[in-house]
Amino acid sequence: MMDFLLMVLFMLMVSPIILDPFLVKVSHWIAAQATVERVSPEALDGDVKAFIDQAGAEFAALGFQFAGYMVLHGYTPRLTSYFGLFRHDALATTGTAAVILHDAGCVLRYHEFSTVFPDGRIIDVSNAPLAGACENPEKISYCYPQVRSIGKLYEIHRWVAGPVATKFRGKSVFAGSDTQMVARALDREAALQAKYGYYVLNENRTRYEPTWKGAFMMTRRRIFPFKPIFSYLETRLARKAIADMPA
Repeated sequence: MMDFLLMVLFMLMVSPIILDPFLVKVSHWIAAQATVERVSPEALDGDVKAFIDQAGAEFAALGFQFAGYMVLHGYTPRLTSYFGLFRHDALATTGTAAVILHDAGCVLRYHEFSTVFPDGRIIDVSNAPLAGACENPEKISYCYPQVRSIGKLYEIHRWVAGPVATKFRGKSVFAGSDTQMVARALDREAALQAKYGYYVLNENRTRYEPTWKGAFMMTRRRIFPFKPIFSYLETRLARKAIADMPA
């Protein structure tokens, strides 16, 4: 009886490791070209607009200018992203207040700061729960879900981006119109994910589909025992980045 229970327990532990990558492989994709569009405030759900507008005052106090309400749709299956884009041209930094809606009703809200440098390096700081599923050597993401203040999040971003900004003496890359800039950044990151073997273009070259490597990478961040391990490592990395930051 004990052997049977142990076998059942083992199967329950192993089955997600086997099944989840397969499900990701057959159901997940990202568009080869991102479609980012402006959206009128009247077209937004009240809660979405309220979240963006509430963040707007804090971004403005930091010297950011509101660039508009935007939507990213058809980029990944069953997800629609609404966000307010904020620009700080002098620092070549963007800020976003984003609301991601899943067809099943799940909602994710977060704030993010992002700077792109001339060598292609990207530094992101957000209060989203987790960083991206696949590693990207050219992008460093720090997540501080416990930081709800946009002002504090911006202080953290300036701190972690400071050494790179000093190296380039403020000559960061900040090109394109608002929607084009966001779409180009997404397309570049998708191409990099393909370069590092996480995705491959489909035959019609309209979508990136996950490789087995990519499917396992995405899966291991959300199933036991990998999820708590990655959560711990990401939290430790984020804390280490601001260990010497003034209070």
